[in-house]
Amino acid sequence: MVMHENINQVIRTVRHYLPDLWSTAAHSTSFQNTRSGYLRSRITLLSVVWGLLIILWIPLDLIFLSDIQAQPIAIARFMLGCGLLLTAWHSHHHTKLYQSQWSLIVLVIMINAFYIYCISVLDFPQAYSGAEYGYTLLPIIHVAILTILPLTLKESLGLLAITALCQIGVDVKAQRLFTPEVMAGYWLQNVLALMVIWSQQSKLYMLMRLYRQATLDPLTGIYNRRMLLQLAQKSLEACEQNQQTFSVLLFDIDKFKRVNDTWGHGAGDDVLKRFTHFIQSQIRKTDLFGRYGGEEFILFLPNCDHQAAQDIANRMLDSIRSLNLDINAVSTQLRITSSVGISSLSHGDSLSSLIERADRALYECKDAGRDCARFHPLGYIYSQNERRKAVA
Repeated sequence: MVMHENINQVIRTVRHYLPDLWSTAAHSTSFQNTRSGYLRSRITLLSVVWGLLIILWIPLDLIFLSDIQAQPIAIARFMLGCGLLLTAWHSHHHTKLYQSQWSLIVLVIMINAFYIYCISVLDFPQAYSGAEYGYTLLPIIHVAILTILPLTLKESLGLLAITALCQIGVDVKAQRLFTPEVMAGYWLQNVLALMVIWSQQSKLYMLMRLYRQATLDPLTGIYNRRMLLQLAQKSLEACEQNQQTFSVLLFDIDKFKRVNDTWGHGAGDDVLKRFTHFIQSQIRKTDLFGRYGGEEFILFLPNCDHQAAQDIANRMLDSIRSLNLDINAVSTQLRITSSVGISSLSHGDSLSSLIERADRALYECKDAGRDCARFHPLGYIYSQNERRKAVA
C-alpha cells in the first residue's frame, strides 16, 4: 500500500513538472530571469576555464604533432580560446535568457568546428595513434561539459544533436563509421549523454523547486508577498521610464473568517484556491497577481489608468458575485463577495504609497458595507477612519 502511494506520488510529480522540464514555454518570466542568471554564471565560468585550457595546450601540440599539423592546429586552438573568452565576456554582460541560450549554442558550435578542423588537418585518419588519439576524445568532452547546466530536455537534445551530427559527419568522411571501435565509442557516448541529460534535468528540477518554495505561496501557487513586491517594483519603474500608467487593485474576500468558522479551514483553503484561479483567468500576461496576506490579494496593472482599473474591478466584482465555488472539503458550493481598493500612479508616487492608498480605499469599502470597489486618488483623505487619515 505504501509502495503504491509512493509510485502515485512520483507519477503526479512527473506529470506536474514534465512540461517545465521539456521546454521553457510554461516557465514564468521571473523564473526565466532566475534560470538566465544561473546559466549565465556557469556559461561564463565554463568558457573562461575551457578557453584557458585550450590555449595552454598549444605547446603540447607543437611538441607532439608534426610541423605540418602543429602550426594550423595551434592557430585554430588559439582562435578557439579567444572565441571562448569572448563568449564568456558576452555572457557575463547580457542577462536575458535568450542571450544565454545563444551564448551556449555559439560555444557548442565553436568547439565542434574546432574538432572538425583538427580532424581535417590530421587528414581524417581511419585509426588513431599517439598524440592523434586525444582528438577522438573531444566529442566525449563536448558532451560531458554540458553536465553543469540546468537545461530543459529540448535544449539539451538540441545541443547534443550538434555534437552528434559533427562526429557522424567526421566518421563518414573518414570511412570508419561502422568499425567496431567507433561503434563502441558511440555506445559509450550514448550512455554518457543519458547521464548528462539526467544531471541537467535534476539541476533544473531542483532549481525549479527552490524557486517555487522561495517565490510562490504554497497554498494557492501564485506569487508570495516578497516576490510579488520585487516584480511590482520593476514593473512600476518600467512604466515610469516609458511614461505609462500603473494601477493597483487590492482584493479582500468579504467575511472570510465566517467561512473558516462555519465550514472549517479546509473549506477556507478551497475558497482561496478557487478565488485565485478565477482572478488568474481574468488578467493579462503582463499583470502581476499574488497573495498579499491571509485573504488579501493584490493585482498590479501596468499600462492601466484609474478609469480602466475601476472598470476592471467592477467587472470582476460582478463575476465574483455569480461564482459558485466547488468546495471539496465539504462537498458543497459556496458563494462569496469581495471588496477592492484601487489606486493609480501619480507624480511622486512610490510602490508603498500606491499600496497604502489602495489599502485605505479597501477600508472604505468595508465601512460602506463590503462587496464594492473604491478608488483613492493622490491627496484623498478618508475621514471616517481616524487611523487612516494621512494623505498619501
